[in-house]
Amino acid sequence: MARILLRSLLAIYLLFNHQVRSADYGVGFDLALDYGVASVYFSNGTAVNIAKIPGGPAYKQMMRATEVLDGRATAYHTWFGDILEVGTGAAQAFLGLRSLGDLLSLRLGSRDTHSQSLSRMLKALKTATESYLEASISAAEVVVPFPISDAYLDILRSTCFSLSLHMPMSAQPPAGILAARAHGMVGKCNIVTRDKGSEQGQADDPMQLILTVDYTQAALTALLVVEECGVFEYRRVLHDTSLGVDGLSGGSDTNRGDLVRALQSFTRLPLEDDNGGELERMSNLVLLGESAGDQRLHDVLKDVLGERFYRLATTVSGEHTKNIDPLYAASRGVAEDCWDRLEDQSKRAQVD
Repeated sequence: MARILLRSLLAIYLLFNHQVRSADYGVGFDLALDYGVASVYFSNGTAVNIAKIPGGPAYKQMMRATEVLDGRATAYHTWFGDILEVGTGAAQAFLGLRSLGDLLSLRLGSRDTHSQSLSRMLKALKTATESYLEASISAAEVVVPFPISDAYLDILRSTCFSLSLHMPMSAQPPAGILAARAHGMVGKCNIVTRDKGSEQGQADDPMQLILTVDYTQAALTALLVVEECGVFEYRRVLHDTSLGVDGLSGGSDTNRGDLVRALQSFTRLPLEDDNGGELERMSNLVLLGESAGDQRLHDVLKDVLGERFYRLATTVSGEHTKNIDPLYAASRGVAEDCWDRLEDQSKRAQVD
C-alpha cells in the first residue's frame, strides 16, 4: 500500500512539474485530408516545423467521412443563420441544416475504425515532436480544415487521451483561422479611460474580413472570416473535394471553370456583420496547405478577385510577413494557441 501511495504521489509531482515547464513551448497538429503536420511554438516567439506525416488509406477514408450528399463535396452551414451555397462540381444546389452536427455526423461510420486510424496519425506526430524536443509531451492542440461535429470531437478527444495527450474541452476553429492568427492578423482593442470627461487612448483596430484558402491535393477549403479585437468568427465555409489539385488534374477548361464559379459565388459581397452593417471589402488573404503555391489557384484567384488579389497578396507578403511555410501555417497557429493556454495554466499554478 505504501509503495502504491508513493508512486501516486510521484506521478502527481511529475505531472505538475511538467505542466509548469510545458509553458516553455506549445505543440500543434494540423490534420489535413491526406496528411498531418506538427509544429512547436516557443515562449520566445519562435516556431519550428517538425514533420509532415502522410496518411494511410484508413486515415484518408476517415477524413473524407465528413462529406455529405453521397460523397459530393459541400459547403458547411454555420450557426450564423446563412444558407450557404453547396458546391457539387459543376452543379450547384442549396442546403439548409440545423447544425454542423447534422452535416458531419451523417457518415462518421465505425467509431473504432476512425479512432484507430486517427490514433496512428496522432501517435506518429507525437513521436516526431518528442524526438525533436527530446522530451515527452502531455499536451497538444489539434486543428482540421473544416468545422467538426461533436461526434468527431469526442473521437478526437478520446484518442488523444489514449495517447496521454491532453487537449482543451472545446474544439479549435478551422485551420484557416489558426493560419490567420499565425500571420499576425489579430486586431487590437484599447481600453478607453475617462479623466475629467475626456477620452484617452487610441481607437480600436477596424473589423477585418479575411479570406482563407486551404488548398491541397485532396480538396479546396475556403473560409470567409470576420475578425474584431482578436475574436475570429467564420461566416462562410466551402469544402470541396472535387476542386483540389487531384480533382483538377485533367486541366480542362470545365474543371477550371468549376473552381472559378465556386470561388466567385463564395466571395460575393457585401457580407452582413453582427451590427446590421455590411462588410464590402476584404482586408486580408491567407493561403495555406501543401498546394498553396499552385499556379492554377493563383490564376483563378486573380480572375475572381481582380485588382483586389494584388492588394491582398501584398498585405499577406508585406505587413504580415513572418516567412511562414503555408504547409505549416495552421499547425504553427494552433501551437501558439497551445502555448498560450499552458502559459496561463502555469501562471495560475504558481499563484495557487
